[in-house]
Amino acid sequence: MSIKPDEKDVRIKRLKELKAAGIDPYPASFKLSHKLSEAINLKVGKTGVSLGGRVVGKRSMGKITFLHLQDGSGRMQVAVRVGEADAKSVSLLKKYIDLGDFIGVTGKIFKTKRGEITLDSKKVTLLSKALRPLPEKFHGLKDQELRYRKRYLDLVSSEETRELFRRRSLFIKNLRAAMDESDFLEVETPVLEHVPGGAEAKPFVTHHNTLDIDLYLRISLELHLKRLLVGGIDRVYEIGKVFRNEGMSTEHLQEFTMFEFYQANADYEDLMKFTEKMVSSVIKKTFGTLKFEIDGQSINFKAPWPRVEYSKIFKKATGLDLAKVTEVQLRAYAKKIKVKVEKHAGAGRLIDQIYKARIRPGMIGPIFLINHPVLISPLAKKIPGQDDFTQRFHMILNGSEIINAYSELNDPIDQRERFDAQAKLRKAGDLEAMPPDEDFVIALEHGMPPTAGWGMGLDRLFMMLSGQDSVRDVVLFPTMKPE
Repeated sequence: MSIKPDEKDVRIKRLKELKAAGIDPYPASFKLSHKLSEAINLKVGKTGVSLGGRVVGKRSMGKITFLHLQDGSGRMQVAVRVGEADAKSVSLLKKYIDLGDFIGVTGKIFKTKRGEITLDSKKVTLLSKALRPLPEKFHGLKDQELRYRKRYLDLVSSEETRELFRRRSLFIKNLRAAMDESDFLEVETPVLEHVPGGAEAKPFVTHHNTLDIDLYLRISLELHLKRLLVGGIDRVYEIGKVFRNEGMSTEHLQEFTMFEFYQANADYEDLMKFTEKMVSSVIKKTFGTLKFEIDGQSINFKAPWPRVEYSKIFKKATGLDLAKVTEVQLRAYAKKIKVKVEKHAGAGRLIDQIYKARIRPGMIGPIFLINHPVLISPLAKKIPGQDDFTQRFHMILNGSEIINAYSELNDPIDQRERFDAQAKLRKAGDLEAMPPDEDFVIALEHGMPPTAGWGMGLDRLFMMLSGQDSVRDVVLFPTMKPE
């Protein structure tokens, strides 16, 4: 946003003049009688109305000046008339009030000749002097990167942006209500962890000065929540930030909001039924519909959602049988379709990369992809009689993973063996392989009931539902490289 070289200086000069005149440009408070959205519905003739907001419009017509004020609830017109308002207010308005300033006004409701409900202000009080102008004469920010960097200006100038984040708040509120109604307990678990577990991702590392130890920002909510199942809390959920030190894209941020829940005495079949019901209900309450247009695709969230087996769709797309395929065959196929994989990647990583490149992009959904290979599911329970596959599902939408869920592995011996296998991958150079969490295994050794668990990237789903192009559009202050 370009600023005239002298514009800020002019406002600072006015600020000094205000102080010299004994006018406080930043008073501590102003007593409001109504929000603007309330005042606009008051009866004509109502007196003693005190309103406050940012000046976003100003025009003078002889002895009358019309202002448009904006607060968090809406906009309203205010009129200040010479001979009606007190002289100090008229002088203040004429000499010192600029677009972007916050003011308080007190007066009577009337209707203009054009039929617009307006406050006839008898008194004007400066509440906060803005030293910089609003963006582009208040027509909104056009530069997308600037909108991310200076979200406060985007919010000031765009009702669409304000409405987007109100709806995001409603979306989260409805998610919480759905979980509370289903008798889940909301909890908070540590952001700083000794062992970053629950997902295959690179963590951020920090240092605890007092304890003189390195800690990790959590990459998942999972392992602490499952400890609570061991402790006897049968239904638990958390909505919180997780951090993964990986690449950024329109669907990935290194800091994002995760929603996870765990339920005792349930399996992944139970969770698929619950997911269809809960997610579609929350979407309907938030958006008023189950039908969406996402990237040109018609999406309907009406249940039931179709199910597709991982091994079947993988074989159909690649010709490879996951029950028999070797690492050599997987690496050869990855090379054939030009999927880049690290030299140290094991069979599980190869399967995952081939799936993401060859299969997932064509899945529109909402669809349940079920029964994932054990090689890519270190925390999921195996399917009885099928040791190579697990009781796991993804909910796929428009070629992206939205939900990851499974019947939780609660056999501590099996869990330790899978951690050991992941440790070998890490030693070979796979930094995204899951590190062993001995304390979690010890917790399992005390006994965890049959449990099913579920995780959803909240930002990604809301981005798609709200028709945005990037997850950064639905995060108030996304991380950006310094200018």
